[in-house]
Amino acid sequence: MSNEVLHGDRRVDRRYELELPIRFEYTGARDELHVGSGLTVDLSRGGVRIDTPVPPPLQANVQAWIAWPFLLQGVCPLELFVRAQVIGYSERGTVLRICSYEFRTCGERSFCEMPERSLSSMVA
Repeated sequence: MSNEVLHGDRRVDRRYELELPIRFEYTGARDELHVGSGLTVDLSRGGVRIDTPVPPPLQANVQAWIAWPFLLQGVCPLELFVRAQVIGYSERGTVLRICSYEFRTCGERSFCEMPERSLSSMVA
């Protein structure tokens, strides 16, 4: 039997280094609402690492809103809403395991009303 050493990142989901604004909230032990903010460090389908001055406690169930860097239909801001649990801390930040996520529109207008255009100016 060989004593092979595994190298590299063995995570199931690919992580993307993205520095995006994040807001979060969680309920404390006495049902008090705590809110915080910071920046994401990296993000994957299964988790997010955040940098925040006051991190939520270990095992806290967190709701978070991440400002998404792309617009819906080129005009409507988006945010990524996640439900997550704090699973650890490292020198690089607080680690949240994502339980569920969805993209949401934000701002006054949720969807763009496209102006009338001739067929010759439409791009598929």
